[in-house]
Amino acid sequence: MGCLEHDGPLELLRRANAHFGRFFERFADAPVMGTDEEVEALLQVERTLHSIGVLLDGRLQTSADQQVREELSRYRENLVHLRSELSGMQQSAAGCKARLYSRQKHLHAAQAWCAASRATR
Repeated sequence: MGCLEHDGPLELLRRANAHFGRFFERFADAPVMGTDEEVEALLQVERTLHSIGVLLDGRLQTSADQQVREELSRYRENLVHLRSELSGMQQSAAGCKARLYSRQKHLHAAQAWCAASRATR
């Protein structure tokens, strides 16, 4: 995201909004696969949230700069969208976990059957 000393609030908000846009383009409604790309993207989202969080001390929300206010409004919309996407990702990951657990149970049952089959020979 850049250092606060070098980037003004407007530029940081623009970058954050652009990052969220790229995140949504890549991961919106996609099933969670647990890839390194997903993990890195979520870590970048976290860094983005932290970098903007330091700006949200009350002064930014009352800015007279129309561009800042527009980017801040877009940022809020992105946060709502992000909450929805993260909820969907959580549900997808929970579904994957349930399927993996089911497969694990089947594998253990198959292992037990193989062991029993060998013991009866």
